[in-house]
Amino acid sequence: MLNRIYIVVGLLAIIVLAGAFIAPHFIRWSDYRGRMEELATNMLGTPVTVRGEIDFTLLPQPRLRFSDVLVGSPEEPAATVDSVEAEFSLMDFLRDNYNVTNLVLRQPVIDFVVDESGFFGSGVTLAAGTGGVALGQTTVVGATVRLMDRRSGETFVADAVTGELRLAGFSGPFSFQGSGSYRGESYGLRFNSSPLDESGKARASLFLQPQSAAFSLTLEGLLAPGMAPKFDGDMIYRQKPPATDVATDIRGDLVLESKVAGSTDRIVLSGYTLRPDENRAGMRLTGAASVQLGNARSFDAVISGGVFSLPPRDAKEDATTLPYEAVRLLSELPAPIIPPMAGRVGVDLAEVDLRSFALRNVRMDAHTDGAGWEIEQFIAQLPGDTELRANGQLNSDSGRPAFSGDVSLASARLDGLAALWRKPTDDNPLFNEPGTLSGRVMLAGDAFGLVNGAVTLAGHTHGVEVRLGFGDEKRLDLVAHFDELGTRGSALVGAMLPNIAADPAFGISFPDGSFSLTGKGARLFGLDGTGLVAEGQWSSDRVSFSRLSAEDWGGIGFDATLTAGGTVAEPDMSGSGMVRIAAGDAPALVALQDLTGMPQSWRNFLMASAPAELLIDVGELIDGGQTVILAGALGAGDFNLRAELSGGIGALATAPLRVTAGLESTDSAGLTRQIGLGDVPLFDGEGSMLLSVSLEGAPSNSLDSNITASLGDESVSYAGNLLSLGDGEIQGTGQLDIALADAGGLARIVGAGGLSLPEAQGSAQLHFEGDRVVTLSGIGGKSGETGFSGDLSLARTGGNATVSGAIAVDMASVEGLAATLFGPAALVDGSDVWPEGPIAQGDETRRTRGTVTVSAGALTAGGVERLGKTGFELNWDETRTRLARFEAVADLGSIGLDLTVCCAGPLADRTVSGRMTLATVPLDMVATPAVAGMLNSLVDGGVQFEATGGSLAELLGVMAGEGNFTLSGLTVEQLSPGIYPTVAGLEDVLNMEPEAMGGIMDRALGQGVFTAPTATGAFTIAGGVVRLTNFIVDGAGASLAGDINLALADLGLGGGFVMTPRDFADTSGLVGPDTSRIVTQLAGTLLAPVVTLDLREMIAAVLVRANEMEVERLEILRAEDAERQRAAAAERNRLIEAQRRRAAEEAARLAAEEAARQAEEAERLQQQQQQAPQTSPTETLPPIEGLDLGLPPPVFSP
Repeated sequence: MLNRIYIVVGLLAIIVLAGAFIAPHFIRWSDYRGRMEELATNMLGTPVTVRGEIDFTLLPQPRLRFSDVLVGSPEEPAATVDSVEAEFSLMDFLRDNYNVTNLVLRQPVIDFVVDESGFFGSGVTLAAGTGGVALGQTTVVGATVRLMDRRSGETFVADAVTGELRLAGFSGPFSFQGSGSYRGESYGLRFNSSPLDESGKARASLFLQPQSAAFSLTLEGLLAPGMAPKFDGDMIYRQKPPATDVATDIRGDLVLESKVAGSTDRIVLSGYTLRPDENRAGMRLTGAASVQLGNARSFDAVISGGVFSLPPRDAKEDATTLPYEAVRLLSELPAPIIPPMAGRVGVDLAEVDLRSFALRNVRMDAHTDGAGWEIEQFIAQLPGDTELRANGQLNSDSGRPAFSGDVSLASARLDGLAALWRKPTDDNPLFNEPGTLSGRVMLAGDAFGLVNGAVTLAGHTHGVEVRLGFGDEKRLDLVAHFDELGTRGSALVGAMLPNIAADPAFGISFPDGSFSLTGKGARLFGLDGTGLVAEGQWSSDRVSFSRLSAEDWGGIGFDATLTAGGTVAEPDMSGSGMVRIAAGDAPALVALQDLTGMPQSWRNFLMASAPAELLIDVGELIDGGQTVILAGALGAGDFNLRAELSGGIGALATAPLRVTAGLESTDSAGLTRQIGLGDVPLFDGEGSMLLSVSLEGAPSNSLDSNITASLGDESVSYAGNLLSLGDGEIQGTGQLDIALADAGGLARIVGAGGLSLPEAQGSAQLHFEGDRVVTLSGIGGKSGETGFSGDLSLARTGGNATVSGAIAVDMASVEGLAATLFGPAALVDGSDVWPEGPIAQGDETRRTRGTVTVSAGALTAGGVERLGKTGFELNWDETRTRLARFEAVADLGSIGLDLTVCCAGPLADRTVSGRMTLATVPLDMVATPAVAGMLNSLVDGGVQFEATGGSLAELLGVMAGEGNFTLSGLTVEQLSPGIYPTVAGLEDVLNMEPEAMGGIMDRALGQGVFTAPTATGAFTIAGGVVRLTNFIVDGAGASLAGDINLALADLGLGGGFVMTPRDFADTSGLVGPDTSRIVTQLAGTLLAPVVTLDLREMIAAVLVRANEMEVERLEILRAEDAERQRAAAAERNRLIEAQRRRAAEEAARLAAEEAARQAEEAERLQQQQQQAPQTSPTETLPPIEGLDLGLPPPVFSP
């Protein structure tokens, strides 16, 4: 625009000065050539030479023609004219007045010069008057006007200037209307000026418009011609909008109105108003501009205003078919106007409305060198208290803008900023969150790029690079390297991304693209991840990942390539890579299961298959089919799988397939647990356990299956059909074959963990419906040499599962029952009597309850048949195992038992309680051989007991309970009552040695047995000790009484009993109740009892009794002697007392006499004092020679 103004001003000056060369009085027609040249020279102030021919005609009116006219020096002419034709008014011509009625100038060339000092000149100095010459109408044909600016060495040329010129005089008025060409474009020109006023100024007006009528320039004001011409007036620049037939694109003219002041040095626009669309009155820009002319042309402009807005889009546009408005805006950006001179511009706008968003408080400072713009600073406010800053270089490249510079974006509220491209949610995590973006921006052609970008969110800085194509190749290339995002940062990033699924504008804007994303840590899809990498590209129909990896994402790690396309109904996916699963409850795995609606039973199965590290290869679709291969570590084993999917992954559930898989591990316990067959190994052997699976068919119908788990010679296999129902339940019917060293694994499979069963080989028909119904019918097989048969079933209702059935075995064993109740580990020998292995009832509560009736032909212990026909029920529930209704034949009697073991669960201690009854059982069947060798009887009785501990040894060490018994026909060896008559017949006992007496007693005890028809006792159990107290047995000739303790932990015996005579009388008095106690002490253990016969008490008692008899005789003699001594002592005491009494009486008499004498003496002295005369106070008293206190004389007892 400034360039065009410059042209107009130049043309105006040229036209004004051109008129000065056509002065009306520069020639007198009656002169010759010399006279004409002289007159023109004087008028123009520079030599004029007519080098061509001169032709003059008078009629019909005077007409003068001449050619090749030169104005100025021949070396540097001010102007040249190819030919001149002048017509004069005849009457004026005759009066010597040369009024030119019509003048035609052909191909004049006029040169103007602005010298180094900025003065304007043409080499022509116009005369003050007209010289008698006047111009009426002048036609200029094909003129060339040249302006040379010697300050810059440039020449501006307007050619083909043709028009009508009117000039009343060299001082005006002046008018010109015509056309010309400048730099190849034709312009129309209209110029008028008034005569010069007293100050030498003329009011002038100019109208300039190109032939295309694309714009027009109007100037009106005061023009001061001369060497330093000046113009001061008003300017109106009007530019038409592009023509369009679309109603919404119809706009008003761009109108620039301003005060303008111009000279050869500067053009100044002051207080201009720019209206980009005159039909929109609210959009108005104001400012000022100054253009410095000369050698160093430059300009300085400021632009300010309220609201600048782009025209609105067509309201009928379908937004669902259009790209983002920002992308459309980039593609529509015009090339920047770059003035052909250096300069500065400052922009200050309240708002710039860019349709989909607005920039507020826009501030820009820029300068140009005439080739491109340098944006010093660009500042604008975006929604969300966001400040946009930019600086860099702005150029024009093939008619498109080109920018390279630094950009920064600082937002105080990201929720407000993100609303520009994404509809906010109610729980927008961006609310009041700050963030920044900085980097280097490049805009060239149809591409926009951001390099070295840095995004700051939640206190962390992340790198980002973006390339955006918005031309014919629409695409988006994104590179981002995220630092630790965490939950908060991830939510912020996710909330800022476009909603691709809900907004079609993304796919329309960027149908193709690529991405390279890395992250130290982020939360994606609700899961925490570390070491994240996603690299690939997308097109309109598929997404390809050249690398998709994560060190950990919700407990899963992966590194894969993946291509996904097709539709949700018919997906087309292929790829390969490695997947690591840390745990079965990995959040990512659970989320995937939730997404696919996986049944809980399948989830439980997969949960046990972790950790896993698998190589996965999903082949491409070939003729609609696909092959999937998996290999690697899965849970406790090495896994391999090959699946041939005739319908591809999309038809996995409906199309036929063929699957072969294997899972092998040396950790048989872990693999057993992994495949859902219990926490304890299914097989007892060592080596590698193998699970092989073969499936063929359509999952929606039925799969023929063969599933085998094996280890060495042990195996469990199923052959039959499998059917998966909609709720995830799997049903099947087929044959089950087993060969197990410990059939307890089958109990664990049905939820009866903690039960142990012996080895088994057999088969059965198996029918199952998920875990609701399991039926084993026609069970048959052997456990060692023992055959078994029966039927079992499991039924589950709600959360309760019940097992029932009946099993018949040839023979049962005590060891087997113990292992069933307590677990095989509980029978591991310890350092003492009882096993010290842990009681295994399972670490978790059982999932089933059950009652199985068992019948056996006999019961063995230690491999020896101990009891006859035996029957019992094996019951269990969630926490307890019970041996109920146990009854076994024992000779002519029976033994009953009810035993409960509680509780299954994580605690190590178990509680055992129960009761046992004996009915007419021979003692030797229940007692140890050592005890049976000393005692004999039939036993009836019962006991109740309870204990809590982690092993059988601990249980017996803390057992509590009580019981009673009755012994019938009791006999005790080496305890004959005949000892008492033997001792009573001994003579001269005081002179007998104790050892000799003990020998006699010991031989007497061994001569027979103690017998009693019955013996009844009651005992208690506390702290693992059985206490039998106050046990009294009345036998023939003697009685037994005592206490017996049995420590169950080590079977240690303690206590003792005393035998005393019963119904026996000794006339000699030597054997009696106090002298006949035979003490027996018990020690050792129940397995090896130590019985100590202590005769010392009886020997000592007999000797004491004999001595007592002798002492009694001697005591009588001693008593008689003592009586005589007592009488002699009494007489001596009487004589001493009489002597003491006489001495006391004599002392009393003497004391009375002395008292009477003293009283008499005192009375005599008183009388003497009353009779003697009074003496003076100074009279000296006679010394007192002695003082008699009148005390009686001492009396000494003899």
